[in-house]
Amino acid sequence: MSTTVSNKYGKILFVFCGGGCKAVFQAVAATELVRAGFVPSHIMSASAGTCNALGFVESPGIAGAEKTLRIWGNYITSSEAIYELHPFIRDKLTHFVGVVPEATKDWGPNRSILRDLRRAVNFLPLVISLCVRMPFRVAGRAVSFVFRLMDMFESQPKSFRRLAQAPEIQETFDEIDKYFELKRLKAFLDPFPLLARLSEQIDVQKVLDSPIVWHILAERYENGATVIFSNKDPDLAMDGSEDLRSRKAKQDLFLKRIRASMALYPLFELVEIDGSRYLDADLAHPLPIDEAFGLGCDTIFFFLNVPKQSLRIEPHPLRDLLDLNGLSRLNERYIHYRVKEAQAQAKERGINLFIVQPDEIPPGLGLLEIDKKVIEWVKTTEGRRMKDYLANLDSHNLRFSPPIHSPPFCTPNPDMQDHERP
Repeated sequence: MSTTVSNKYGKILFVFCGGGCKAVFQAVAATELVRAGFVPSHIMSASAGTCNALGFVESPGIAGAEKTLRIWGNYITSSEAIYELHPFIRDKLTHFVGVVPEATKDWGPNRSILRDLRRAVNFLPLVISLCVRMPFRVAGRAVSFVFRLMDMFESQPKSFRRLAQAPEIQETFDEIDKYFELKRLKAFLDPFPLLARLSEQIDVQKVLDSPIVWHILAERYENGATVIFSNKDPDLAMDGSEDLRSRKAKQDLFLKRIRASMALYPLFELVEIDGSRYLDADLAHPLPIDEAFGLGCDTIFFFLNVPKQSLRIEPHPLRDLLDLNGLSRLNERYIHYRVKEAQAQAKERGINLFIVQPDEIPPGLGLLEIDKKVIEWVKTTEGRRMKDYLANLDSHNLRFSPPIHSPPFCTPNPDMQDHERP
């Protein structure tokens, strides 16, 4: 970090929030900040932000930032590079194909519909890419929407879990499970392609030894609590006396905690650690302001993947239904109020606060969809925008900006004090 930046902004925290493939925006934005001399001493991440944080933590400075961009440009270039159909679903489909009656012989191009269906299963990833991508996209947005909705209630995680665990609901699930074996279905998708690429590109030991303190957010499924793992956790510490097996065990445990932070349930499996199950914390906790302000840093950069200009004032029921994650008024207003809370804390504590958001999300970029052309577009447009942002950085510091006002027709936040209401 340059002396000028260090003297003015002190200890810097990068907070990489989730957003699936839209996190390519934060990778580009954070790289431009590092190039300008803003090297973080702390990083906090969840979900897709954890994927981005790996490179920045492994090699602090411009080397790690550029490595993160290379991973996006070379490896995270399509839906198929991120996930596959979960093996359980593939096995069920194969079993289904295997019990097709022999009466179907002489049907189909190969004179056997059984053979045709088996070939279809082999090409299932391509079928998903061409025909089933939209249902997965809607499923991802629906999952995010439900967790956002949970934040509208006082005891949000517990109330929904109590409902799902009610005897009547469990009895219904048991009846359905007799036919579909849903209890064995741990997830719809398998993130193995992405995890394999990351493990090939990242040196885990360098991440553990990094001078950057990395705080990794996950949610404990059983009680909805937000849990913070770290590359500096005592049970990961090494003094040089460990044998290869011990070092490998600690590295594997750390990778498991990283995977827990990216477990977008139910699309991806919950991750079990020490008898508890963990999932993506960003779903129900997309802006961890309390955790971020508690780290004692002088400057905080939040990298959001929600576009600035997307907040709709007038309701549009049909569009709200189709755009549950990216453009839903519930999601945007929740983020809006959380940013207001962050600004209030920044003013009270004297902390420099910056919220970095894209101007727009291009077509073809979503929770689980991306292509190489979009990545190049983001690199060009976001890189240019961030240079303009940095040219007048102080004007974006929410610590000194006028208080953020709520847009018309927004439902007031029940946690706000009377003097804070618009």
